[in-house]
Amino acid sequence: MRDPIPTCPAIPAGAMVPPELQPDYFDLPGHPVESGPELGAALTDLHVAAGQGGDVAIIHHETGRSLTYAELANLTNRVANAMIALGVVPGDRVAVRSPNRPEGVIAAIGAWKAGAAVVPIPMQARRAELEFLFSDTTPKLVASWTDAEYADDVQAAIAATGVRSTLALGGVVPPKAVVLGDVLASGSALPPSRPSSRELPGLVWHTGGTTGTPKACYHTQRRFLLGGHSIGAATGVRRGQRWAAAAPIGHALGFIYHTIFTLLHGATVVMVENFTKPDRLVHALAEHRVDVFTAIAATWSSLNDVLNSDPRLTLPHLRAGYSMWQSASSSATPDAWLERGVRLRNNFGSTAFATWVLVPKPGAEVSPASLGAPAPGYEVRALDPAASGLSWLGAGEIGRMAVRGPTGLTYWNRPDYQERDVRDGWNLVDDLICFDADGNADYLGRTDFLISTAGYKVAPGEVETVLSAHPDVREVAVVGLPDPVRQQVIGAFVALRENVPAAQETRVELQRFVRERLSPYKYPRVVHFIEALPRDHVGKVQSRRLLDMAETIGRAQDQAQDQARDQVRDRAGKGDS
Repeated sequence: MRDPIPTCPAIPAGAMVPPELQPDYFDLPGHPVESGPELGAALTDLHVAAGQGGDVAIIHHETGRSLTYAELANLTNRVANAMIALGVVPGDRVAVRSPNRPEGVIAAIGAWKAGAAVVPIPMQARRAELEFLFSDTTPKLVASWTDAEYADDVQAAIAATGVRSTLALGGVVPPKAVVLGDVLASGSALPPSRPSSRELPGLVWHTGGTTGTPKACYHTQRRFLLGGHSIGAATGVRRGQRWAAAAPIGHALGFIYHTIFTLLHGATVVMVENFTKPDRLVHALAEHRVDVFTAIAATWSSLNDVLNSDPRLTLPHLRAGYSMWQSASSSATPDAWLERGVRLRNNFGSTAFATWVLVPKPGAEVSPASLGAPAPGYEVRALDPAASGLSWLGAGEIGRMAVRGPTGLTYWNRPDYQERDVRDGWNLVDDLICFDADGNADYLGRTDFLISTAGYKVAPGEVETVLSAHPDVREVAVVGLPDPVRQQVIGAFVALRENVPAAQETRVELQRFVRERLSPYKYPRVVHFIEALPRDHVGKVQSRRLLDMAETIGRAQDQAQDQARDQVRDRAGKGDS
């Protein structure tokens, strides 16, 4: 199935992907969104109509403020009508820049009710980054919570890119901006009258740019809804549960988590602004009786440390946890949480799909590093990365991830990338996976970081998984380092647990540990000890920074060797004289 391109003057010509270049889409049985409410109404008004308007939709930890679904429906109607009055029409883009506060979610849902696509904007983006994001998506309106540190950057970027209107969500109020508080106090709460927006873009967002300039992709409102229904079926999220995540709404995970992962299903989402502070997170989870929490493995480790530091702190309501990128982290963390009654489960999602396409089934016994099985409606396979066509691999073989399902990769105004990354209806993902006999996938790193050593191909994640099982290792990342003989050698950056010496004996022990568990050519010939792995704002390990660090270390070692040789020659010269 392919989607038609809607006729809409507000959408730039060529921005959307023609049907012949789209991925193959699958419907999701039991969820015919064509006969249901529009995206914005599905997250709010649908619950009110079902008699659940009094249920709590959002809790903001820092202020203690809560909103019921009826209140959320009312407020988002007011915002939608205000945006329409400011000239927003179906197909327009509305950029939303907000910390983890209800105002950001209200602005996003209001934009959907107005028929617009939401462009999530990271809070840390500076002027040059903001100008790129605004120029690339041409929003008619920017809804921004602007603190003093970023006020000049935001206002300069808005002025430079011709954004027509600004909605001030909080913080510094730019000149001529409409203030959200005024809209919520006096705007019309009637549901806006708009034609169906299901086939229009509902979301336009950018990749993290870790492999170059960020690239935008979009999802129609219909596809975005289907992605939310798929994850609901995969996780079992339901009315009455409380979910929270250590992820910002300006990035993919935080945005989908605070909308289609939770509100679509009638759950309560607990928003935590200071999610980078483990002690505050623990108190938020305890105070609001959170049932399900999602964070990177390093955050789970820090939360466990906080709980260990004070026996009075407990999380009796926490029943499930999702922990991304576990191959880089010590197995001690999931073991510690299992002792607390919480099994940490991995997953895989991306901006290309706007949901998790791999997730362990509830109750399934899988290893902590396993991504699990394809989510309902999705088909995921391993593709031979060396083959020119689509050559599928079986269980136990490492291949490039290929995906089909209710959502898929559609680049915004990037036809060259679309033809490259969608082949014969399959979304080709730049990540390596390996399925086991039960149909669960292990994540083994990015395709562009696949290591070529002495004629062999080695996936970094395979080595990371083994090293992370060593009791001395807190977290680890593996990269390929240049080598004149082997092309590359396997290099491991290891953060050790407390009181473990960063000594040659430890290095030799880790190398022995890998050699005993993997083929000999897969052991790390280079082991660097570091305090902590470099990560981006959402916690992903920055492998390119590790490569830069290795280069710096190599230069320092070369200089030290040169100095040692010079000293030997000097001593020899003095002996001759």
